[in-house]
Amino acid sequence: MRKTMHFRDEQVVDLSPSVVWELLANTNELNKYAGMFPVNFNQFIEEDQQLIRYADASVFNVIPLKWKEYVFEWVRYSHYSVVRKYIKGPFDTVFWSIRLEPLPEEKTKIILHGDFVCQNILGPIALRAIVYPQLRNMITYAMEFEKYKGKEKPLGKMKIDLESTRLDHAISLLRDSFSTKEMVDALEKTIRNGSDEMVTEMQPYHWARIHHFDRFSSVELFLLANAAGLLDYDWSLMCPNCRVPKGKAAALKQMTNTVHCELCGVDYELDFDRYVEMKFHVNAAIRKVDQTIYCINGPIKTPHVLGQFRISPHTNKTIHWPEFDEKLRCRVLKYNDSLEITDERSESADITYTSEGFIQESVSYAKQFTIQNETDKEIVVVFEKRNWNDDALTAREATSLQLFRDLLGTEVLAPGLQIGVGHMSILFTDLKDSTKLYERVGDAKAYSDVQKHFEYLMKCIREHKGTIVKTIGDSVMGAFTNEFDSFKAAFAIQQGINNLNEKLSQPVQIKVGFHTGSVIAVNANDLLDYFGGTVNKAARIQDKSTGGDLLIHHDVYERLINERPEIADLKSEFFTEKLNGFEEEIQLVRFIIDVKTPDVLSA
Repeated sequence: MRKTMHFRDEQVVDLSPSVVWELLANTNELNKYAGMFPVNFNQFIEEDQQLIRYADASVFNVIPLKWKEYVFEWVRYSHYSVVRKYIKGPFDTVFWSIRLEPLPEEKTKIILHGDFVCQNILGPIALRAIVYPQLRNMITYAMEFEKYKGKEKPLGKMKIDLESTRLDHAISLLRDSFSTKEMVDALEKTIRNGSDEMVTEMQPYHWARIHHFDRFSSVELFLLANAAGLLDYDWSLMCPNCRVPKGKAAALKQMTNTVHCELCGVDYELDFDRYVEMKFHVNAAIRKVDQTIYCINGPIKTPHVLGQFRISPHTNKTIHWPEFDEKLRCRVLKYNDSLEITDERSESADITYTSEGFIQESVSYAKQFTIQNETDKEIVVVFEKRNWNDDALTAREATSLQLFRDLLGTEVLAPGLQIGVGHMSILFTDLKDSTKLYERVGDAKAYSDVQKHFEYLMKCIREHKGTIVKTIGDSVMGAFTNEFDSFKAAFAIQQGINNLNEKLSQPVQIKVGFHTGSVIAVNANDLLDYFGGTVNKAARIQDKSTGGDLLIHHDVYERLINERPEIADLKSEFFTEKLNGFEEEIQLVRFIIDVKTPDVLSA
């Protein structure tokens, strides 16, 4: 007996489509709240020229289910859907979708729709007794969220298992080390009341965005929460193509050079710039977390993808595309052929994919895309952000913070491992005429002066979001992810030198220079160190400093004044110099900085 049954429900909620999407696109939490059953998922494979994932579950541990699940289709803030073909169970095929319709006054109509092909008499019974109530719970989920004004996710029947004494102790330690009470209170509330998913895979930048806190301060809060025993962390190893985790490492030492992505079918080399992300989770001794899987294929798992579509062989699909304020590209999942979507606007654009890839190199941003699949297999096309996930705290950023080095100094790579870091600004300083200082005041006073000078440099570098990588004699090597932060730190070092000299037995001058470019991370005597041509050039540029000044390459200068034109108003001079170890002469810029130099950078 085969019978097709249909389900439809709808509800208007006083929430914007973007807020409702963030709630309902998290299909793991949604299904958990709705009372769905835990699912075991296999990896994606290609079968019958289609991309599918085998899955199985058990209804009340009595009725076994097994099915092939196809990739979800969606457009962000608009709709998503999924198709399942059953191998075992009362159903033959299931199609399920959620659609959001924007309404005036930031309201949203939620429309749930399902088509169920039952293959025996148990199908209609299971639908009425189990499935339909579960689906209606999805509407209830949104309505409960509306009651909380979109600020707290409803937990349903979930119980939070807390060790209150340990939590109170960790929060007390955190309050002693972090001064912003509102942020500590918010983090404590997340740990006490948040859903299981909210306290696992925690991203400091995402948490900061949700709570409207400063991003940099939130990272420091999470690092100090780790030191207090409230949070633990690990490193997610992200595929550069599909941008989802392909492995985890509890420490940098556990990483290797390459990671395999089964979906893309490639091995790729890790780098700190994008492919290694630091995430946090609540300490298991403080809160027990249920990590049972209910769904792993929903849109929230790939936040960089704004749209995803299945296109059958030798057919086309027309997509009505909303306006997103994002730079996009179009890519074919698994094969990773891609084309750029330009900033030029048009009413419609045609995209054609063949066995050799896209025939176009780029298309305009259109209100309507028609995608033609000229291959013999189904393709999955994604429209995704070109830029990396804004919420990702990459290893490049985390390891460039002084607080990270202070708290996690043992976090180093395995000996002999080299990993690309991407672009960094490497700053070097040197204490001018330090040998004469020892001769003038003696070893004891000179040593004391040098240590105070190191403390001063660390303060300037830390305050400008950098880190001291190491000291070399009387010199310091610092690192920054942002070139302007490096410039501001160097500026602050020279402008505040009088404050340092008031604390010393003899006044000193500091030589400063920095350079920006790609670097490599290595383990150097159990220290996370950087090396490469950028590091060498930065050190040689600093060599040309005469003290009380700041030296940079002319290319760095051009980038800086494009970002901050007021830098061109600072007193500077241009000259050509040959650096030791480099064959060609380069153009350098010297800034003359003293306490009278106007601070044009503070705005």
